[in-house]
Amino acid sequence: MYLFMWFIVSFLVVGAYFAGTMNLLPSLPFFTSSTIASPSATAPSQSPQSESHPAPLSSSTTQPSSLLNPSIVQAQQQEVNPDEGNNVSTTGSLASTSPKISLPEIFKKTENSVVQITSTRPGSDQIVTLNGREIPQNNIALGSGFVYDQDGRIITNHHVVSEVDEVDVKFVDGDTYTAKVVGKDPYSDIGVLQITDREFFDKRVAPLKIANSSEIEVGEQIIAIGNPFGLSGTLTTGVVSQIGRLLPNDVTGYSIANTIQTDAAINPGNSGGPLLDMKGEVVGMNTAIFSNTGVYSGVGFAVPSNMLLKEIPVLIEKGSYVHPWLGFTARDVSPDIAESLKLPRNFKGAAVVSVVENSPADKADIRGQATGVDFVGNEQVRSGDIVTKIDSQPVKSMDDVISYLDESKKVGDKVTLTVNREGQDAEVPITLEERPSSSPRLLAASSSQQQQQQEEREEEESDPNPPLFRFPEIPGFPELPKLFP
Repeated sequence: MYLFMWFIVSFLVVGAYFAGTMNLLPSLPFFTSSTIASPSATAPSQSPQSESHPAPLSSSTTQPSSLLNPSIVQAQQQEVNPDEGNNVSTTGSLASTSPKISLPEIFKKTENSVVQITSTRPGSDQIVTLNGREIPQNNIALGSGFVYDQDGRIITNHHVVSEVDEVDVKFVDGDTYTAKVVGKDPYSDIGVLQITDREFFDKRVAPLKIANSSEIEVGEQIIAIGNPFGLSGTLTTGVVSQIGRLLPNDVTGYSIANTIQTDAAINPGNSGGPLLDMKGEVVGMNTAIFSNTGVYSGVGFAVPSNMLLKEIPVLIEKGSYVHPWLGFTARDVSPDIAESLKLPRNFKGAAVVSVVENSPADKADIRGQATGVDFVGNEQVRSGDIVTKIDSQPVKSMDDVISYLDESKKVGDKVTLTVNREGQDAEVPITLEERPSSSPRLLAASSSQQQQQQEEREEEESDPNPPLFRFPEIPGFPELPKLFP
């Protein structure tokens, strides 16, 4: 009897010993995490781990979270929600999948590559009065720019260098060099400079990296660096307020497509400076503001970096850039227009209003809105074509057409417009031509449209402070071109 009891006790002791030994197995370095953390495994209890051999993670849900190491819990959370490259830091976080850079680090990384541009516009000795002060018309204008490559090329806005052939380029260390204007595109407001002083090349300034602007999203934090009011090396920050904005340009008569809207402070002197993401890469070039006063009011615009990447090589090679052109104006289809044409109330498209004489659209028989009078003298309006697609891409407004052409097409390419004409869909092939520089003659412009335009002009003249799209300018310099809504 005693022998049997002794045998049972010995068996239990030996079993307990081996069970305890097995609990140590997960901490041994020759067991991999894939072996231990299988879906069917039960999580072992945690034991102190050496720094060189951290405990592998278990996928079991039976282990209480309070017993897990905090760094392991955080690593698991990062696996579920990987870092997206934003600037919001997590206290005590482990290494993320993409590097985070703080604002001071971004500034230190890029400040040497951002420049101040000084130009003196030619003019007479005529005097202008600003705020009660007499100022010579040929005053000095200041803008910004950034280094594009190690061959001494600088990128800035066209309106900063529009009337000059040579400028001074000043770096943050105070060194100033002479640069020639080698490329201009007034339609996209892009200018390219070439530094001619040989001393510059000894500096070996690193160019800024240009990112893919199509990857940015509304709400992302961005940074503007430039020289507002001549204050060199100024950093401001904000978010991407919206993307794909069509920016009207009253100077050229053509809008700038796909611009980036931001609430980062942009003021006179910021023009041509870089708009950076949180990796310190260029996603745009600061260009214009919407303001009643000519200074920052919370709405700024930047030319997207993809447009820079597309145009700059051509501007360097040829000095200019030609834009593709269809040759018609259009407006959104309102619910009233849709219902009057017996279309669904929320029908989407660009309703053609006017067609330019002898334009690609005119040659392809795109029809604009036309007017006439009946036998009793009442005005009759004939609806024009409604563009619903361009190369199978949906069109909700004329913005979509302009953005698609500037982003994806060049002169000589063919596009196919899908139009709704008197309730029937039709496909119209068109060959794109070069955008004319002079104001073209419009066909099929209705008298009601002309009357509306006249009323709008009178309303603008009666408003002492109409909201303006402005190219940021330095106070005291004659007015630079303005962008009206």
